[in-house]
Amino acid sequence: MTLINISYHALKLNLKSKSLRQTKQSLLMLIIIILTPLLSACQLTSTTVNDRAVSDIAVKATSYSQYYLWLKTLNNKQILSEEKKLKSLTSDSSQQAISTNQSKLILIYSLSATSLHQPYKAKRMLNEYLLTSDGKSKENVAFTLLLRDQLNTQLHLLEKQNATDKECNKQLDEHHLIIEQLQNQLNQVNKQLILLKKIEQNINERG
Repeated sequence: MTLINISYHALKLNLKSKSLRQTKQSLLMLIIIILTPLLSACQLTSTTVNDRAVSDIAVKATSYSQYYLWLKTLNNKQILSEEKKLKSLTSDSSQQAISTNQSKLILIYSLSATSLHQPYKAKRMLNEYLLTSDGKSKENVAFTLLLRDQLNTQLHLLEKQNATDKECNKQLDEHHLIIEQLQNQLNQVNKQLILLKKIEQNINERG
C-alpha cells in the first residue's frame, strides 16, 4: 500500500470518528432537552403532593375543643374578623379543608355571648357536617356530639321562650282590648253624667 493510500484511509477514519462524535453529542443534547421538562414536571408534582399532604395533616390535626376555647378568649371584633377569614377560605380546593372551616364557623355561631350567635344556623350547618364529613378524630366526634346536644337544648329553650313570649303578647293584647272597652264605657258614663247635670240645671232655672 502506498503512502498516499495510507493517508487517504487515515483521513477517512478521522472524518468518520469526528462524525460519530458529533452524532453522539447531538443525541445527548436531544435526550437532555426531552428529559428536562419531564423532570421538572415530576418535581412540581412531588411538591404539590407534599404540600397537599402537609395541608391535610394540618387539617386533620385540628382540635375543635381547643379551637372553641381559643374563640372564648376573643372579643366580638376579633370573632367577626375570624368569621370573615373562614368564609374566604371556603373556596379552598381541598374538601377536607372546607369541611374543617365550616366546622369552625359552626363553633363561632354557637357562641352565645357574641353578635354572631345564630343557634338555628349552627344546628343546620352541624346537621350537614355530620352527614357529609368523615375521618374525624374520636375527640372531635365526641365534641361534635356534645355541641349537637347543647344546640338542641338551646333551641328547645328558645322555642319555649318564643312560645311564652307569644302567650304573653296575646294576653297583653287582650288586656289592652279590655282596657280600651272600659275606657269607652267610662267616656259614655261621663257624657251621660254631663247630660244629666245640664237637665238638672235647666229644671232648677225654670223652677
